[in-house]
Amino acid sequence: MFDTTVAVFGAPGRYVQGPGSIRLVGDCAASLGDAAVLVVDAMVREMVADHVAPACAAAGVDLAVLPFAGQLGAATAADLLARLDGKVRTVIAAGGGRAIDAGKALAERIGGGLITLPTVASNDAPTSKNFVLYDDHHRLLEVRHLPRNPDFVIVDTAILSRAPRALFRAGLGDAIAKKFEAEACMAAQGANMFAARPTRLACAIAQSCHDQLVRHAAAAWQVAGTGTVTEDFEAAVEAMILMAGLGFESGGLSLPHAMTRGIPLLPGAAEVPHGLQVAWALLIHFRVIGRHPPAELIELYRATGLPLTLADLGVAAPSDRDLAAMARASLAARHARNMPFAVDEAMLVAAVRANEAGLGIPVVTAGE
Repeated sequence: MFDTTVAVFGAPGRYVQGPGSIRLVGDCAASLGDAAVLVVDAMVREMVADHVAPACAAAGVDLAVLPFAGQLGAATAADLLARLDGKVRTVIAAGGGRAIDAGKALAERIGGGLITLPTVASNDAPTSKNFVLYDDHHRLLEVRHLPRNPDFVIVDTAILSRAPRALFRAGLGDAIAKKFEAEACMAAQGANMFAARPTRLACAIAQSCHDQLVRHAAAAWQVAGTGTVTEDFEAAVEAMILMAGLGFESGGLSLPHAMTRGIPLLPGAAEVPHGLQVAWALLIHFRVIGRHPPAELIELYRATGLPLTLADLGVAAPSDRDLAAMARASLAARHARNMPFAVDEAMLVAAVRANEAGLGIPVVTAGE
């Protein structure tokens, strides 16, 4: 529909965050129709359904529950649809990134309303219209796009505060790159996730995302997984889900996310969480563009255990052939074109080698 002759900004209809906010899901669903289906990660089915079912009943919404525990692939939507009895007007997608994407896949088939209800802060999928499908080997198959963003995003921070701590770190790694990717996309006059030019507002949001994480994420990391909700935790979650989501979708992605197409090809990296791949790739991005990362960024990496080297990702001594394959797959992604200048395979491999030789990226000191 759009192209880079226009700038486009998109967002969910409503974003709701706070401890206990899951109680509002019934009223939100009722505003979209009288029948809904809860597509929920099977691991958290009981916990989520125990809140969603009574909330929907109180609001007069009939609810079906479809646990999701399988592979997210081309057949996912059809499989979920086949398990439905009767018509529904709204999909409530709850869980981590894959469960939410499974709900989006079903919503694409149904064509009704969509509510996302993340139970972890590992990614910014809840706010976006995009969802990802994988092949049988867990490799990216396709990125699909809904006609619009979710109608409601409900982020219950009491639930997120009890999620495994490692998932918070993954979400942080994904979110911290968004400012720098939006800047690169804007400088390249590239395309955002609407295939249009980035908006200045989206870039400002990505900047705010970065600033909030630098200010609050280390303290939030200290309480992540404990069930304690602090102001730092609230601020970090808002940055990691809302600001990062708006920043990437309307501001655009660049080399760090392009590299997630290639990093899994490195030996030992196939199962590395997406956010940790992005965090490491951001350091390579700095090498490619010839910039030092801010000192506070490296400080945040060290405080939260984000990866500085391939060894931190579990990759030991990749061969030249390994790195060439990684670079080739990375640069085939369209996000790689959202750079101020063309990047080739030799440049990308050299940046990785330089990063490894230095055991990380040199940090700018106050006097530089």
